[in-house]
Amino acid sequence: MARVSIYQADYDHIDDAVERAFNAFAVPIGGRSCLVKPNILGAVAPDRHVNTHPSLVRAVIRALERRSAGRIMVGDNSGMSAYGSSEHAARTAGILDVAGNRYVNLGASPVRTAVTSAFAADLAFSREVLDADVLISLPKMKTHVATLITGAVKNSYGHLVGGEKSRLHREAVGAENFAAAVVDVFQVRRPDLSILDAVVAMEGQGPSGGRLREVGRILASDNAVALDSCMAAMMGLAPRRVPVLRIAEERGLGPADLEQIEIDGALEVIPRFKVPGIGMGLGTFFARIGAHVLVSQPAVRYPKCVRCGSCVKACPVTAITMTARGPVIDYSKCIRCFCCHEMCRYGAMDLSRRMRIIRSLGR
Repeated sequence: MARVSIYQADYDHIDDAVERAFNAFAVPIGGRSCLVKPNILGAVAPDRHVNTHPSLVRAVIRALERRSAGRIMVGDNSGMSAYGSSEHAARTAGILDVAGNRYVNLGASPVRTAVTSAFAADLAFSREVLDADVLISLPKMKTHVATLITGAVKNSYGHLVGGEKSRLHREAVGAENFAAAVVDVFQVRRPDLSILDAVVAMEGQGPSGGRLREVGRILASDNAVALDSCMAAMMGLAPRRVPVLRIAEERGLGPADLEQIEIDGALEVIPRFKVPGIGMGLGTFFARIGAHVLVSQPAVRYPKCVRCGSCVKACPVTAITMTARGPVIDYSKCIRCFCCHEMCRYGAMDLSRRMRIIRSLGR
C-alpha cells in the first residue's frame, strides 16, 4: 500500500520535517548521485510563493549531506527560454543561493528518449534527470488552470528540455489530452522521493496568478501519485476528478483513492479552498453545456502589463503578438493551454469566461 506522511512545518523550522521524511521513505543515499528537482516556474521572489521555497531546498541538501551523498545536484528547467534564464530564475527564487555550486541547468544536456505516448515518439529529456541515481522532487502545493493542480506528477514536466514543453502543448490540446501527455512524461523517470512544500499554498488561478493560503504542512511520499491525491483532497477535490491523477491510477502508477493510501498524520481539508473554474470534470448534463458555452480564455489586463514579452515567448501556437499597447491575442489560434497566464509574473494575463455565441456573432 502506498504511504504518505503529513508533517506540521514552517519555513524557519523545516529541517525536522525533512529529516522525518527521509527516515520514513529511506532510499540508499551514501555515495550516490542525487538530483533535487524543485519547482522553479520563473524569476519570482520567494515571498510570492510561486516556486518551491529555498528553505525546503536547503533542508533537503543538508539531509543528503548527513547521509554522505556522492554528487548533489539541484536544478530545474523553468518555462523561461532566453539564454541564462534558468540561472536567473533560480537566483531570483532564492534557490541558487542555497544550492551554490550544486546548481545545474537541466536544459543544458538534452537526451532524446523514446516515450510511450499518443503525442510524440520521442522527447528531449535532461541528462541529469535520466542519469541521477536518486531523484528527489520538491513540488509546490498550487492549483493549475490547465490541470487543476500542480504537484509531484506535474513537476516532472520540467524534465523536458528546450521547446519540448511547447511541442506537447501544441500536440495534446485540451485538458484530457494534456493530462495524458503530462503522465507520459512522468512515467519516463519517476521520483524516488517527493517532498511537497505546502507551508504556503496557492489557490485560485494558479500556478502563478492565484492567492496565497497558509497551510503549514510538508507532505512526503515515495509515490508521487499518492502524494498528489492527498494534496488534492486537502484542496477539497476528489482525486479522481483530477485528470492527471485518474490517468496515472489507470496506468498503475499509484492510487487516486485515499482508501488505498496509508496516511501518517492528519489530512485536513482546507476550508473554502478555491480551485480554478475552467469547466473541468463537471458532471451534469447542464453543467457540461455551460462549460461548452462559457469558455475560459486568457485576457490581458493592460494596466498591469509591462510588455516584457513572456506571454509571446510562452505561446506554443504563436497566437500572441506584441503591440505598442501590449499583447494582442488571436483567439482563432488560441488552444487555451494558458501558458501565457502561467508565465506572466505581473498578473497581467487573466482568465475570463467568454460566450461562444457572442464571440461568433462578432466575427
